[in-house]
Amino acid sequence: MAAVNDDSNSINVANITNMLQSTILTENSLKLLSPSEQPLPADILFDILVRLLVKLLQQFRSVCKSWNELISSDRKFAMAQLRRASATRCECHHLLVYVHSFPHEALTSYVRDYSLTSAFSSSNDGDTYSQPSGPLVEGDWLHFDGDSCHGLVLVTVDTFQNSPILWNLTTGKFKILPRMNNYPMDSFSVHIGLGYDASTDSYKVVEVSHSMGVSIAMVHTMGSDSWREIKNFPGGVPQLNVKFVNDTLNWLVKRDISMGYPPNTSVIVSLDMGREEFHEVSPPVNVIADLDLSLLKDWLCILGHRFMTSDVWVMKEYGNVESWTKLFSIPIYEENPLSQPIYNIINCISEDNDNEVMLLRNESKFVVYNPKTRTFSVPAVQKFQGYSDSRVFIESLVTP
Repeated sequence: MAAVNDDSNSINVANITNMLQSTILTENSLKLLSPSEQPLPADILFDILVRLLVKLLQQFRSVCKSWNELISSDRKFAMAQLRRASATRCECHHLLVYVHSFPHEALTSYVRDYSLTSAFSSSNDGDTYSQPSGPLVEGDWLHFDGDSCHGLVLVTVDTFQNSPILWNLTTGKFKILPRMNNYPMDSFSVHIGLGYDASTDSYKVVEVSHSMGVSIAMVHTMGSDSWREIKNFPGGVPQLNVKFVNDTLNWLVKRDISMGYPPNTSVIVSLDMGREEFHEVSPPVNVIADLDLSLLKDWLCILGHRFMTSDVWVMKEYGNVESWTKLFSIPIYEENPLSQPIYNIINCISEDNDNEVMLLRNESKFVVYNPKTRTFSVPAVQKFQGYSDSRVFIESLVTP
């Protein structure tokens, strides 16, 4: 691919990109890039388009057939766009909020897409949102299964009889996955994660069901038509919040005291997405608290919930238990601290080079916390009523 600022090329890639991002497209502006008017080398065109936001790229599919094929179905282009979007933390990251009415209210449900920066804002910007297209029908119950991966999220929806659905929140495209015809257990709790296997360039859904001290893991690889078992899930009771990091899916598992473990003993069970092998990762030692699994930046994170604070630990080198580091503690933010609200980390952004803030959520609301100043603020995204859930996702062209 040609260099972006090659002096031998008269096309200024950065200027063209800025023009496309900042102006309303007209017939004259499209002629600048239209193949019929001024053809560009394919690698230069690729380098220009891959810098743009997905919603703008969606408009460009109508420019010509070759652009439509590049944007809609070129896997190499989609993955290159994803890498660039991942490098720009906030601009391409969004917060999806799902809301369903309370039982005593008129039946309704909806999803809202906020830019991540506006989700942190306490100003009226936090009221600005779009409503992504997809499988949700008015009044449906929707359930998120695991976190978003590469702009895809796994959901179950009433209308589709609770079949798992893989949904690209930016393009609106979705795919219904096959259901398991014969569940491995009659009565179980289920913990599902979505991850990416770089060795085969494929997405995998892993479902761990647990009943009476036994856990069974089943995996579905996108493009296949069935589920299969992954052997040797370690003993214990899987908890919520399955996390994908460093090419692995991770579950926090509480050990069973009937197997001789001390009370309140936990371990992180990690699945290598390529090898499909489980291994155990020890949480921080001597943390006496209720543990929860999370992500902070690109680190696997443990939250240790105590009476008045939640300690934030991160594994700075994945798999190396010596790299567990306590960053700070989040105090309880509540007029009545006896209610002990437990906050989970949704995401973090940088206000400036030295100041990061974190979006937190408990069962009832969002708050923004600044660990440097130890202060809280309430974002405008609070303003909804009903049962709700949320996920952070990144703009992508990845096809489900």
